[in-house]
Amino acid sequence: MKITVFQPPYPEAATPQAAAACQVIMCHQLQTIEPGETELVVLPEYANAPGLTEQETLLQFARNEGEAFVQEVASQGDQRLKALIALGTVCQRPGLQWVNRTWLFGRDGKAIAWYDKTHLTEVERGLGVTAGSEPVVIEHNGIRFGFAVCFDFYFPAYFEALAAQSVDVILCPSYQRSESTARIRTMCQCRALDSGAYIVRSSYSMGSEDKGGHPLIASPEGTILASRRSEPGAMTVDIDPHAKLVKPASHGQPTVEYRALIELNRHPGLYRPYVDQAQAIIGSLFPRLSAHRGVSHVCPENTLPEFGAVIALGVHEIELDLWMSADGIPVVCHDPSVDRTTDGEGTITEMDWADIQRLDAGIKLGLGWSGVRVPRFEEVLDAIDGRAGINIHIKEPGSEGRLVRLVCDLLRARGLPQMHYIAGDEPVLEVALNYAPEIPRACLAAQNEPHRMIRVAEELACIRVQFGRNATDEALRYARDLGLICNLFWSDELTDAQEYVEMGVDVVLTNAAHKLRPLLSPSDR
Repeated sequence: MKITVFQPPYPEAATPQAAAACQVIMCHQLQTIEPGETELVVLPEYANAPGLTEQETLLQFARNEGEAFVQEVASQGDQRLKALIALGTVCQRPGLQWVNRTWLFGRDGKAIAWYDKTHLTEVERGLGVTAGSEPVVIEHNGIRFGFAVCFDFYFPAYFEALAAQSVDVILCPSYQRSESTARIRTMCQCRALDSGAYIVRSSYSMGSEDKGGHPLIASPEGTILASRRSEPGAMTVDIDPHAKLVKPASHGQPTVEYRALIELNRHPGLYRPYVDQAQAIIGSLFPRLSAHRGVSHVCPENTLPEFGAVIALGVHEIELDLWMSADGIPVVCHDPSVDRTTDGEGTITEMDWADIQRLDAGIKLGLGWSGVRVPRFEEVLDAIDGRAGINIHIKEPGSEGRLVRLVCDLLRARGLPQMHYIAGDEPVLEVALNYAPEIPRACLAAQNEPHRMIRVAEELACIRVQFGRNATDEALRYARDLGLICNLFWSDELTDAQEYVEMGVDVVLTNAAHKLRPLLSPSDR
């Protein structure tokens, strides 16, 4: 694969005019590339607003000249070069949040992947940039591309997370304007070894041999294949993206692929539990169980002891219900009021958390459960600790989508956006799609009309639909043909659940997970 890496001169003046001049240089460089000369072009970080440091100026430029620049770059890859193009940008995602986003455009000029930088500098936070929440690896034409931007390089564990997803090539738009060239080279070599992948780094020439710059390509062996050092311009290198480092397993032993050796001998509990747990849950076989409100036949529903029992049973998912208290706390409770499940009375949205947390949520199941409290959502995340996925049923999005946004922020902050999913009807799903499109969604809208529910799920880019017991063979086939995961609400008896699984149900919501465990594959029981 031929890869071209850019290094334009850094616009020291930090003005819109200087930024625009830098973009002219990058566009001219693109135009000098002949069709067929390269298969991937990588531009640096903040390429749509280079060198700008004042918040209002930077964001305004990104909205206008920067947007036109991104469209021009993407169209070059589509109309003339027929090449992939990666570039770093600052952009506004739905919900008014600004992010440091790296785009990967396909040969048709359309975005095939993007990554929002997870490790932000103090300067970026001061500019109002919001951090992303997860490493991204996508496969395109048999090559697995990952992303790492500038400050990400200082976090080896981040590259371990990329390695866990078998990455081949890591695209690295960067600034690192004040970093020494020696450390840039060393970090790139080390991260190539850490990940077992090629590092493709683009940056800006700072006009100094000792600082910044240094676009390069490093191989999985930790070898720098090419670098422009401080010289503006571009370079093209031909690599085999599937080549891996092969070395002796130890002195005098047979050779083995390096990452395979590391995977065989590492101790994930010491340093990488969430990634492995998430991959195990996301990749587990169907059918799966989703414990509805926990194991609500035998424990107080939607409480921490009950969720602990679910973990002990080895169930893949927990279903819970959320409301927002009057003072903005996400409260785990099925009903809009606390009357049925606690010793108190009141509507959750009209109560403060201080009053809710004093209630007894166990006493109605017997004196032996006395003292169990209503949990807030953060407590459940802490208790589950990545050991199960969560089907987060949000009944109402809250004023201006406040509850949905808060849930999304909590998932992002813990680096768990793919492990859990938001379930709800159209208002909830619309907010979730606009605010955090990377967090999976399950459609509960129009459950009495299965075909309409599937259409809504498709419109709102859901990955799941949640059927009621009115699910039919035809509706299940329709959903599965669209690639949707099919939940069933609900079944509490094994023979009944097995019948739905035979119809095509993937995930069974149940109040009696302990009775339905024989549904699971032997490795999951």
